[in-house]
Amino acid sequence: MRKITCQEVLDQLWEYLDDEARAELCSEIEGHLTACSHCRVEVDSLRKTVLLYRSGDEAKTPIQLSDRLRAALETAYREHGSDD
Repeated sequence: MRKITCQEVLDQLWEYLDDEARAELCSEIEGHLTACSHCRVEVDSLRKTVLLYRSGDEAKTPIQLSDRLRAALETAYREHGSDD
């Protein structure tokens, strides 16, 4: 089995996560993930994000967080203006 780089994993990641990659590539990626904790964390995070998105459940943002986010965005907009 050929060893692949982190960049090669990232370049082929969506094919792998969507189960569209050829078997040989899947084996290479899985071998890489066994040895590379950084890529393993990336793949795990993306896999969980995709599952959450596909579940269709709406995540509710706490009011305080929404208020802080809105205030930060308004401040940034006032300071930097619009790019339009």
